[in-house]
Amino acid sequence: MPSHDDGHNQLSVGQRLKQLNATLAFLMFYMAACAFNFGYDVGNFGGVQGMQSFTKKFGEYNEKIGIYALPPWLSSLMTSLPFFGKALGAISCGWVAKRWGRRMAIICLVVLSYIGVLLQTTATTSAQFTIGRFISFGMTGMTIVVVPIYASETAPKVLRGMMTTTLQVMINLGQLVASLVTFGTHNIQGDKGWQIPVSLQFICPTLIILLLPLVPESPRWLISQERLDDAKKSLRRLRKSHITDNEIEIEIESIRQAHNMEATEGQGTWGEVFNAQNRLRTLVAVIAMFGQQITGQAFTSQYSVVFYQLQGFKAQAFQFGVYSNIVAMFCLFITWFLVDQVGRRPLVMIGGSAMAIFLFLVAGMSTIAHPNQAEKNTMVASFMLFGASFGLSWAPVSYIIMGEVSAFRVKEKTSLLASVISILTTFVTSFTIPYLLNAPYANLGGKIGFIYGSINVAMVVVAYFFIPELKGRTLEEVDQLFASDKKIHQFADVKTYPVEVMYVEHAKLAEDKIEQSP
Repeated sequence: MPSHDDGHNQLSVGQRLKQLNATLAFLMFYMAACAFNFGYDVGNFGGVQGMQSFTKKFGEYNEKIGIYALPPWLSSLMTSLPFFGKALGAISCGWVAKRWGRRMAIICLVVLSYIGVLLQTTATTSAQFTIGRFISFGMTGMTIVVVPIYASETAPKVLRGMMTTTLQVMINLGQLVASLVTFGTHNIQGDKGWQIPVSLQFICPTLIILLLPLVPESPRWLISQERLDDAKKSLRRLRKSHITDNEIEIEIESIRQAHNMEATEGQGTWGEVFNAQNRLRTLVAVIAMFGQQITGQAFTSQYSVVFYQLQGFKAQAFQFGVYSNIVAMFCLFITWFLVDQVGRRPLVMIGGSAMAIFLFLVAGMSTIAHPNQAEKNTMVASFMLFGASFGLSWAPVSYIIMGEVSAFRVKEKTSLLASVISILTTFVTSFTIPYLLNAPYANLGGKIGFIYGSINVAMVVVAYFFIPELKGRTLEEVDQLFASDKKIHQFADVKTYPVEVMYVEHAKLAEDKIEQSP
Protein backbone atom coordinates (compact mmCIF):
# COMPACT_ATOMS: atom_id res chain seq x y z
CA MET A 1 0.00 0.00 0.00
CA PRO A 2 1.47 3.40 -0.90
CA SER A 3 2.37 5.44 2.13
CA HIS A 4 3.30 8.97 2.99
CA ASP A 5 6.79 8.25 1.69
CA ASP A 6 5.54 7.96 -1.91
CA GLY A 7 7.52 10.88 -3.30
CA HIS A 8 5.42 13.90 -2.42
CA ASN A 9 8.07 15.22 -0.05
CA GLN A 10 10.67 15.07 -2.82
CA LEU A 11 8.74 17.31 -5.20
CA SER A 12 10.60 20.43 -6.29
CA VAL A 13 9.05 23.89 -6.04
CA GLY A 14 8.36 23.80 -9.77
CA GLN A 15 6.63 20.42 -9.52
CA ARG A 16 4.51 21.67 -6.64
CA LEU A 17 3.48 24.76 -8.58
CA LYS A 18 2.33 22.53 -11.43
CA GLN A 19 -0.42 21.31 -9.08
CA LEU A 20 -1.99 24.77 -9.34
CA ASN A 21 -4.85 25.42 -11.70
CA ALA A 22 -6.35 28.82 -12.48
CA THR A 23 -8.90 28.59 -9.66
CA LEU A 24 -6.32 27.62 -7.02
CA ALA A 25 -3.94 30.35 -8.16
CA PHE A 26 -6.76 32.89 -7.90
CA LEU A 27 -7.87 31.60 -4.49
CA MET A 28 -4.33 31.64 -3.14
CA PHE A 29 -4.20 35.40 -3.49
CA TYR A 30 -7.91 36.14 -3.07
CA MET A 31 -8.18 34.54 0.36
CA ALA A 32 -4.92 36.09 1.46
CA ALA A 33 -6.14 39.47 0.19
CA CYS A 34 -8.61 39.33 3.06
CA ALA A 35 -5.55 39.86 5.24
CA PHE A 36 -4.19 42.80 3.26
CA ASN A 37 -6.13 45.39 5.27
CA PHE A 38 -4.99 43.65 8.48
CA GLY A 39 -1.35 44.22 7.56
CA TYR A 40 -2.10 47.64 6.13
CA ASP A 41 -3.88 48.81 9.30
CA VAL A 42 -1.04 47.62 11.55
CA GLY A 43 1.62 49.16 9.33
CA ASN A 44 -0.46 52.29 8.75
CA PHE A 45 -0.96 53.05 12.45
CA GLY A 46 2.68 52.24 13.13
CA GLY A 47 3.50 55.15 10.80
CA VAL A 48 0.52 57.40 11.47
CA GLN A 49 1.23 57.59 15.20
CA GLY A 50 4.63 59.05 14.29
CA MET A 51 3.15 61.69 11.94
CA GLN A 52 3.18 65.27 13.15
CA SER A 53 -0.20 65.93 11.50
CA PHE A 54 -1.70 63.11 13.59
CA THR A 55 0.13 63.72 16.86
CA LYS A 56 -0.61 67.45 16.80
CA LYS A 57 -4.32 66.56 16.68
CA PHE A 58 -4.37 63.73 19.19
CA GLY A 59 -1.05 63.93 21.09
CA GLU A 60 1.20 66.41 22.89
CA TYR A 61 4.63 68.01 22.48
CA ASN A 62 7.54 65.85 23.67
CA GLU A 63 10.36 68.13 24.78
CA LYS A 64 12.85 65.25 25.05
CA ILE A 65 12.79 64.37 21.35
CA GLY A 66 11.60 67.78 20.15
CA ILE A 67 8.48 66.67 18.25
CA TYR A 68 4.79 66.04 18.89
CA ALA A 69 4.05 62.48 20.04
CA LEU A 70 1.28 60.40 21.54
CA PRO A 71 1.75 60.04 25.31
CA PRO A 72 2.64 56.43 26.22
CA TRP A 73 -0.75 55.75 27.81
CA LEU A 74 -2.64 56.88 24.69
CA SER A 75 -0.30 55.06 22.31
CA SER A 76 -0.78 51.95 24.43
CA LEU A 77 -4.59 52.18 24.38
CA MET A 78 -4.92 53.08 20.69
CA THR A 79 -2.65 50.17 19.75
CA SER A 80 -3.86 47.49 22.15
CA LEU A 81 -7.62 48.01 22.65
CA PRO A 82 -8.47 47.11 19.01
CA PHE A 83 -7.27 43.59 19.74
CA PHE A 84 -10.41 43.02 21.80
CA GLY A 85 -12.29 43.72 18.56
CA LYS A 86 -10.05 41.17 16.88
CA ALA A 87 -10.96 38.64 19.58
CA LEU A 88 -14.69 39.25 19.04
CA GLY A 89 -14.20 38.84 15.29
CA ALA A 90 -12.41 35.54 15.79
CA ILE A 91 -15.09 34.31 18.22
CA SER A 92 -17.94 35.12 15.85
CA CYS A 93 -16.14 33.84 12.75
CA GLY A 94 -15.99 30.23 13.89
CA TRP A 95 -19.75 30.19 14.38
CA VAL A 96 -20.49 32.01 11.11
CA ALA A 97 -18.11 29.82 9.08
CA LYS A 98 -19.58 26.61 10.47
CA ARG A 99 -23.24 27.66 10.26
CA TRP A 100 -23.33 29.56 6.94
CA GLY A 101 -20.05 28.66 5.27
CA ARG A 102 -16.64 30.17 4.61
CA ARG A 103 -17.97 32.61 1.97
CA MET A 104 -20.41 34.20 4.43
CA ALA A 105 -17.51 34.83 6.82
CA ILE A 106 -15.79 36.77 4.03
CA ILE A 107 -18.88 38.96 3.53
CA CYS A 108 -18.97 39.74 7.25
CA LEU A 109 -15.31 40.75 7.40
CA VAL A 110 -15.79 43.10 4.43
CA VAL A 111 -18.72 44.85 6.18
CA LEU A 112 -16.66 45.30 9.36
CA SER A 113 -13.78 46.72 7.34
CA TYR A 114 -15.99 49.36 5.70
CA ILE A 115 -17.45 50.52 9.02
CA GLY A 116 -14.10 50.63 10.80
CA VAL A 117 -12.29 52.56 8.08
CA LEU A 118 -15.13 55.09 7.82
CA LEU A 119 -14.96 55.83 11.55
CA GLN A 120 -11.17 56.22 11.46
CA THR A 121 -11.14 58.51 8.43
CA THR A 122 -13.75 60.86 9.90
CA ALA A 123 -12.34 60.80 13.45
CA THR A 124 -12.27 64.06 15.39
CA THR A 125 -11.24 62.48 18.70
CA SER A 126 -8.81 59.76 19.71
CA ALA A 127 -11.79 57.79 21.09
CA GLN A 128 -13.54 57.70 17.68
CA PHE A 129 -10.33 56.70 15.93
CA THR A 130 -9.77 53.89 18.44
CA ILE A 131 -13.36 52.63 18.05
CA GLY A 132 -12.82 52.56 14.28
CA ARG A 133 -9.69 50.47 14.74
CA PHE A 134 -11.60 48.24 17.18
CA ILE A 135 -14.19 47.47 14.48
CA SER A 136 -11.57 47.09 11.75
CA PHE A 137 -9.76 44.58 13.91
CA GLY A 138 -12.98 42.56 14.09
CA MET A 139 -12.27 41.99 10.40
CA THR A 140 -8.72 40.82 11.16
CA GLY A 141 -10.01 38.38 13.78
CA MET A 142 -12.34 36.80 11.24
CA THR A 143 -9.50 36.66 8.72
CA ILE A 144 -7.06 34.68 10.88
CA VAL A 145 -9.77 32.08 11.53
CA VAL A 146 -11.41 31.60 8.13
CA VAL A 147 -8.38 31.87 5.81
CA PRO A 148 -6.28 29.04 7.36
CA ILE A 149 -9.40 26.84 7.56
CA TYR A 150 -10.33 27.49 3.92
CA ALA A 151 -6.77 27.00 2.68
CA SER A 152 -6.32 23.71 4.54
CA GLU A 153 -9.67 22.41 3.24
CA THR A 154 -9.22 23.30 -0.43
CA ALA A 155 -5.51 23.01 -1.24
CA PRO A 156 -3.83 19.82 -2.46
CA LYS A 157 -1.58 18.54 0.32
CA VAL A 158 1.61 19.44 -1.57
CA LEU A 159 0.49 23.09 -1.76
CA ARG A 160 -1.22 23.53 1.61
CA GLY A 161 1.75 25.21 3.26
CA MET A 162 2.30 27.57 0.35
CA MET A 163 -1.36 28.58 0.18
CA THR A 164 -1.57 29.26 3.90
CA THR A 165 1.74 31.14 3.89
CA THR A 166 0.22 33.51 1.35
CA LEU A 167 -1.88 34.86 4.25
CA GLN A 168 1.26 36.18 5.93
CA VAL A 169 2.64 37.36 2.56
CA MET A 170 -0.40 39.62 2.17
CA ILE A 171 -0.17 40.82 5.79
CA ASN A 172 3.42 41.84 5.16
CA LEU A 173 2.54 43.30 1.76
CA GLY A 174 -0.11 45.40 3.49
CA GLN A 175 2.49 46.62 5.98
CA LEU A 176 4.92 47.42 3.17
CA VAL A 177 2.34 49.37 1.18
CA ALA A 178 1.29 51.22 4.34
CA SER A 179 4.90 52.16 5.11
CA LEU A 180 5.33 53.49 1.56
CA VAL A 181 2.10 55.49 1.76
CA THR A 182 2.89 56.98 5.18
CA PHE A 183 6.42 57.76 3.99
CA GLY A 184 4.90 59.69 1.11
CA THR A 185 2.31 61.57 3.16
CA HIS A 186 4.01 62.16 6.52
CA ASN A 187 5.09 65.69 5.54
CA ILE A 188 1.61 66.76 4.37
CA GLN A 189 0.28 69.40 6.73
CA GLY A 190 -3.17 69.10 8.28
CA ASP A 191 -5.52 66.15 8.62
CA LYS A 192 -5.02 65.01 5.02
CA GLY A 193 -1.57 63.74 6.00
CA TRP A 194 -3.05 60.89 8.04
CA GLN A 195 -6.53 60.66 6.46
CA ILE A 196 -5.17 59.71 3.02
CA PRO A 197 -3.36 56.54 4.19
CA VAL A 198 -6.29 55.58 6.43
CA SER A 199 -8.95 56.01 3.72
CA LEU A 200 -7.06 53.82 1.22
CA GLN A 201 -8.26 50.86 3.28
CA PHE A 202 -11.59 51.10 1.42
CA ILE A 203 -9.99 49.67 -1.74
CA CYS A 204 -9.20 46.10 -0.72
CA PRO A 205 -12.62 45.11 0.73
CA THR A 206 -14.25 46.53 -2.40
CA LEU A 207 -12.18 44.20 -4.58
CA ILE A 208 -12.90 41.28 -2.25
CA ILE A 209 -16.67 41.68 -2.44
CA LEU A 210 -16.65 42.21 -6.23
CA LEU A 211 -14.67 38.99 -6.80
CA LEU A 212 -16.60 36.87 -4.27
CA PRO A 213 -18.86 35.25 -6.94
CA LEU A 214 -15.73 33.56 -8.35
CA VAL A 215 -14.91 31.85 -5.04
CA PRO A 216 -16.11 28.22 -4.62
CA GLU A 217 -17.30 27.08 -1.21
CA SER A 218 -15.14 24.60 0.72
CA PRO A 219 -15.96 21.02 -0.42
CA ARG A 220 -15.47 19.75 3.13
CA TRP A 221 -17.99 22.27 4.46
CA LEU A 222 -20.46 21.37 1.70
CA ILE A 223 -20.13 17.69 2.57
CA SER A 224 -20.76 18.54 6.23
CA GLN A 225 -24.03 20.14 5.03
CA GLU A 226 -24.86 17.00 2.96
CA ARG A 227 -24.61 18.97 -0.30
CA LEU A 228 -22.75 16.25 -2.15
CA ASP A 229 -23.34 17.47 -5.73
CA ASP A 230 -22.21 20.99 -4.83
CA ALA A 231 -19.12 19.52 -3.17
CA LYS A 232 -18.22 17.62 -6.35
CA LYS A 233 -18.62 20.76 -8.47
CA SER A 234 -16.50 22.75 -6.04
CA LEU A 235 -13.73 20.11 -5.91
CA ARG A 236 -13.69 19.84 -9.70
CA ARG A 237 -12.94 23.59 -9.90
CA LEU A 238 -10.16 23.16 -7.34
CA ARG A 239 -8.31 20.37 -9.13
CA LYS A 240 -6.32 20.20 -12.37
CA SER A 241 -8.23 19.39 -15.56
CA HIS A 242 -6.39 16.08 -16.05
CA ILE A 243 -7.84 14.75 -12.78
CA THR A 244 -10.49 12.23 -13.83
CA ASP A 245 -14.08 12.15 -12.61
CA ASN A 246 -13.27 8.86 -10.90
CA GLU A 247 -10.45 10.49 -8.93
CA ILE A 248 -12.79 13.31 -7.94
CA GLU A 249 -15.35 10.72 -6.79
CA ILE A 250 -12.71 8.90 -4.74
CA GLU A 251 -11.54 12.10 -3.04
CA ILE A 252 -15.14 13.16 -2.32
CA GLU A 253 -15.96 9.73 -0.94
CA SER A 254 -12.83 9.70 1.23
CA ILE A 255 -13.71 13.12 2.65
CA ARG A 256 -17.31 12.00 3.20
CA GLN A 257 -16.25 8.84 4.99
CA ALA A 258 -13.86 10.78 7.21
CA HIS A 259 -16.64 13.25 7.97
CA ASN A 260 -19.16 10.49 8.66
CA MET A 261 -16.79 8.78 11.09
CA GLU A 262 -16.43 12.06 12.98
CA ALA A 263 -20.12 12.91 12.72
CA THR A 264 -21.40 9.61 14.15
CA GLU A 265 -20.87 10.97 17.66
CA GLY A 266 -22.55 14.31 16.90
CA GLN A 267 -21.06 17.78 16.59
CA GLY A 268 -17.82 18.49 18.38
CA THR A 269 -18.25 20.15 21.77
CA TRP A 270 -15.93 22.37 23.76
CA GLY A 271 -15.30 19.42 26.04
CA GLU A 272 -14.10 17.46 23.04
CA VAL A 273 -11.51 20.13 22.27
CA PHE A 274 -9.79 19.14 25.52
CA ASN A 275 -10.52 15.39 25.65
CA ALA A 276 -7.81 12.74 25.54
CA GLN A 277 -8.09 12.38 21.77
CA ASN A 278 -7.72 16.08 20.93
CA ARG A 279 -5.98 17.85 23.81
CA LEU A 280 -2.52 17.42 22.28
CA ARG A 281 -3.73 18.80 18.94
CA THR A 282 -5.31 21.74 20.76
CA LEU A 283 -2.09 22.37 22.67
CA VAL A 284 -0.06 22.40 19.44
CA ALA A 285 -2.44 24.91 17.80
CA VAL A 286 -2.34 27.16 20.88
CA ILE A 287 1.46 27.02 21.13
CA ALA A 288 1.84 27.86 17.44
CA MET A 289 -0.35 30.96 17.69
CA PHE A 290 0.96 31.97 21.12
CA GLY A 291 4.54 31.72 19.84
CA GLN A 292 3.71 34.00 16.94
CA GLN A 293 2.88 36.89 19.27
CA ILE A 294 4.84 36.37 22.51
CA THR A 295 8.13 36.53 20.60
CA GLY A 296 7.85 40.33 20.19
CA GLN A 297 6.60 40.97 16.67
CA ALA A 298 4.56 43.95 17.94
CA PHE A 299 7.85 45.68 18.73
CA THR A 300 8.68 45.95 15.02
CA SER A 301 5.26 45.91 13.35
CA GLN A 302 3.55 48.53 15.52
CA TYR A 303 6.26 50.64 17.12
CA SER A 304 9.10 50.69 14.59
CA VAL A 305 8.73 54.35 13.54
CA VAL A 306 8.37 55.46 17.16
CA PHE A 307 11.42 53.38 18.15
CA TYR A 308 13.54 54.90 15.38
CA GLN A 309 12.46 58.38 16.48
CA LEU A 310 13.43 57.60 20.07
CA GLN A 311 16.90 56.59 18.86
CA GLY A 312 17.35 60.01 17.24
CA PHE A 313 16.45 59.09 13.63
CA LYS A 314 13.71 61.70 13.24
CA ALA A 315 14.16 62.34 9.51
CA GLN A 316 14.86 58.70 8.61
CA ALA A 317 12.28 56.94 10.79
CA PHE A 318 9.67 56.49 8.03
CA GLN A 319 12.32 55.50 5.50
CA PHE A 320 13.67 52.84 7.87
CA GLY A 321 10.11 51.56 8.24
CA VAL A 322 9.97 50.98 4.48
CA TYR A 323 13.34 49.18 4.52
CA SER A 324 12.17 46.94 7.39
CA ASN A 325 9.09 45.84 5.48
CA ILE A 326 11.03 45.21 2.27
CA VAL A 327 13.51 42.94 4.08
CA ALA A 328 10.66 41.13 5.86
CA MET A 329 8.85 40.59 2.54
CA PHE A 330 11.99 39.12 0.98
CA CYS A 331 12.35 36.55 3.76
CA LEU A 332 8.65 35.77 3.64
CA PHE A 333 8.87 35.00 -0.07
CA ILE A 334 11.69 32.57 0.75
CA THR A 335 9.36 30.87 3.22
CA TRP A 336 6.53 30.89 0.69
CA PHE A 337 8.58 28.77 -1.71
CA LEU A 338 10.30 26.56 0.86
CA VAL A 339 7.69 25.76 3.51
CA ASP A 340 6.41 22.69 1.62
CA GLN A 341 9.94 21.76 0.58
CA VAL A 342 11.94 22.22 3.78
CA GLY A 343 9.09 21.81 6.24
CA ARG A 344 7.61 23.67 9.19
CA ARG A 345 9.96 22.72 12.03
CA PRO A 346 13.29 23.79 10.45
CA LEU A 347 11.90 27.22 9.58
CA VAL A 348 10.60 27.83 13.10
CA MET A 349 13.80 26.57 14.74
CA ILE A 350 16.20 28.53 12.51
CA GLY A 351 14.08 31.68 12.26
CA GLY A 352 13.24 31.69 15.97
CA SER A 353 16.93 31.38 16.89
CA ALA A 354 17.79 34.26 14.57
CA MET A 355 15.07 36.40 16.16
CA ALA A 356 16.66 35.88 19.57
CA ILE A 357 20.15 36.74 18.29
CA PHE A 358 19.07 40.00 16.62
CA LEU A 359 17.05 41.13 19.64
CA PHE A 360 20.06 40.54 21.89
CA LEU A 361 22.13 42.65 19.47
CA VAL A 362 19.55 45.48 19.68
CA ALA A 363 19.61 45.24 23.47
CA GLY A 364 23.38 45.12 23.60
CA MET A 365 23.78 48.25 21.49
CA SER A 366 21.24 50.00 23.72
CA THR A 367 23.44 49.54 26.78
CA ILE A 368 26.03 51.90 25.27
CA ALA A 369 25.54 55.33 26.83
CA HIS A 370 26.72 57.33 23.81
CA PRO A 371 26.72 55.04 20.77
CA ASN A 372 28.61 56.11 17.67
CA GLN A 373 27.07 56.00 14.21
CA ALA A 374 28.31 52.47 13.47
CA GLU A 375 26.73 51.19 16.69
CA LYS A 376 23.46 52.97 15.90
CA ASN A 377 23.48 51.44 12.43
CA THR A 378 24.06 47.99 13.95
CA MET A 379 21.04 48.50 16.16
CA VAL A 380 18.85 49.54 13.22
CA ALA A 381 20.06 46.64 11.05
CA SER A 382 19.45 44.13 13.86
CA PHE A 383 15.98 45.56 14.42
CA MET A 384 15.17 45.06 10.73
CA LEU A 385 16.64 41.56 10.63
CA PHE A 386 14.59 40.55 13.66
CA GLY A 387 11.44 41.37 11.67
CA ALA A 388 12.86 39.51 8.67
CA SER A 389 13.52 36.41 10.78
CA PHE A 390 9.95 36.58 12.06
CA GLY A 391 8.76 36.49 8.44
CA LEU A 392 10.94 33.42 7.93
CA SER A 393 9.44 31.48 10.81
CA TRP A 394 6.63 32.13 13.29
CA ALA A 395 4.74 34.61 11.11
CA PRO A 396 3.53 32.19 8.39
CA VAL A 397 4.15 28.80 9.98
CA SER A 398 1.80 29.45 12.92
CA TYR A 399 -1.20 29.80 10.60
CA ILE A 400 -0.21 26.65 8.71
CA ILE A 401 0.11 24.59 11.88
CA MET A 402 -3.20 25.83 13.29
CA GLY A 403 -5.04 24.90 10.09
CA GLU A 404 -3.39 21.48 9.87
CA VAL A 405 -3.56 20.11 13.41
CA SER A 406 -7.17 20.93 14.26
CA ALA A 407 -9.48 17.90 14.05
CA PHE A 408 -12.35 18.48 11.61
CA ARG A 409 -15.13 17.97 14.19
CA VAL A 410 -13.71 20.74 16.37
CA LYS A 411 -11.75 22.70 13.75
CA GLU A 412 -13.62 25.98 14.24
CA LYS A 413 -13.48 25.70 18.04
CA THR A 414 -9.77 24.81 18.08
CA SER A 415 -8.92 27.63 15.67
CA LEU A 416 -11.02 30.02 17.73
CA LEU A 417 -9.30 29.08 20.99
CA ALA A 418 -5.82 29.36 19.49
CA SER A 419 -6.66 32.66 17.77
CA VAL A 420 -8.17 34.23 20.89
CA ILE A 421 -5.15 33.27 22.98
CA SER A 422 -2.93 34.75 20.26
CA ILE A 423 -4.99 37.95 20.25
CA LEU A 424 -4.90 38.31 24.03
CA THR A 425 -1.15 37.78 23.91
CA THR A 426 -0.86 40.52 21.29
CA PHE A 427 -2.97 42.79 23.49
CA VAL A 428 -0.61 42.27 26.42
CA THR A 429 2.52 42.89 24.36
CA SER A 430 1.05 45.89 22.52
CA PHE A 431 -0.24 47.42 25.75
CA THR A 432 3.02 47.03 27.68
CA ILE A 433 5.60 47.96 25.02
CA PRO A 434 5.04 51.77 25.23
CA TYR A 435 5.51 51.59 29.00
CA LEU A 436 8.64 49.47 28.63
CA LEU A 437 10.10 51.74 25.94
CA ASN A 438 9.40 55.22 27.24
CA ALA A 439 10.04 57.54 30.17
CA PRO A 440 8.74 58.19 32.77
CA TYR A 441 8.00 54.46 33.01
CA ALA A 442 10.52 51.62 32.50
CA ASN A 443 12.38 53.63 29.84
CA LEU A 444 14.20 50.54 28.57
CA GLY A 445 14.43 51.67 24.96
CA GLY A 446 16.18 48.99 22.93
CA LYS A 447 17.04 47.04 26.10
CA ILE A 448 13.56 45.57 25.78
CA GLY A 449 15.39 43.16 23.45
CA PHE A 450 16.78 41.34 26.50
CA ILE A 451 13.21 40.46 27.53
CA TYR A 452 11.94 39.32 24.15
CA GLY A 453 15.24 37.75 23.15
CA SER A 454 15.03 35.47 26.20
CA ILE A 455 11.41 34.62 25.36
CA ASN A 456 12.49 33.68 21.82
CA VAL A 457 15.10 31.27 23.18
CA ALA A 458 12.45 29.63 25.35
CA MET A 459 10.02 29.36 22.43
CA VAL A 460 12.62 27.65 20.23
CA VAL A 461 12.94 24.96 22.90
CA VAL A 462 9.15 24.65 23.16
CA ALA A 463 8.89 24.45 19.35
CA TYR A 464 11.33 21.52 19.26
CA PHE A 465 9.00 19.44 21.39
CA PHE A 466 5.57 20.72 20.31
CA ILE A 467 5.67 21.89 16.67
CA PRO A 468 5.12 18.86 14.39
CA GLU A 469 6.36 18.32 10.87
CA LEU A 470 3.27 17.92 8.67
CA LYS A 471 4.53 18.77 5.19
CA GLY A 472 3.07 16.59 2.46
CA ARG A 473 0.39 15.05 4.69
CA THR A 474 -3.31 15.06 3.95
CA LEU A 475 -5.52 16.17 6.82
CA GLU A 476 -6.60 12.56 7.21
CA GLU A 477 -2.94 11.51 7.51
CA VAL A 478 -2.54 14.13 10.26
CA ASP A 479 -5.29 12.24 12.11
CA GLN A 480 -3.19 9.09 11.83
CA LEU A 481 -0.12 10.86 13.18
CA PHE A 482 -1.88 12.04 16.33
CA ALA A 483 -3.42 8.58 16.77
CA SER A 484 0.07 7.02 16.74
CA ASP A 485 2.17 6.55 19.87
CA LYS A 486 5.04 8.67 18.55
CA LYS A 487 6.17 11.92 20.13
CA ILE A 488 5.55 15.08 18.14
CA HIS A 489 9.18 15.68 17.22
CA GLN A 490 9.26 12.15 15.71
CA PHE A 491 6.28 12.65 13.38
CA ALA A 492 8.46 13.11 10.30
CA ASP A 493 9.49 9.43 10.51
CA VAL A 494 5.96 8.02 10.82
CA LYS A 495 4.48 6.27 7.77
CA THR A 496 0.89 7.22 7.03
CA TYR A 497 -1.56 6.36 4.27
CA PRO A 498 -3.73 8.80 2.29
CA VAL A 499 -7.38 8.11 3.02
CA GLU A 500 -8.20 7.72 -0.66
CA VAL A 501 -5.62 4.88 -0.85
CA MET A 502 -7.17 3.26 2.22
CA TYR A 503 -10.61 3.68 0.65
CA VAL A 504 -9.52 1.94 -2.58
CA GLU A 505 -7.82 -0.85 -0.64
CA HIS A 506 -10.92 -1.28 1.51
CA ALA A 507 -13.11 -1.45 -1.61
CA LYS A 508 -10.83 -4.09 -3.16
CA LEU A 509 -10.95 -6.20 0.01
CA ALA A 510 -14.74 -5.98 0.00
CA GLU A 511 -14.85 -7.11 -3.64
CA ASP A 512 -12.49 -10.03 -2.90
CA LYS A 513 -14.71 -11.17 -0.05
CA ILE A 514 -17.76 -11.07 -2.31
CA GLU A 515 -15.98 -13.10 -4.99
CA GLN A 516 -14.80 -15.67 -2.43
CA SER A 517 -18.22 -16.11 -0.84
CA PRO A 518 -20.23 -19.20 -2.04
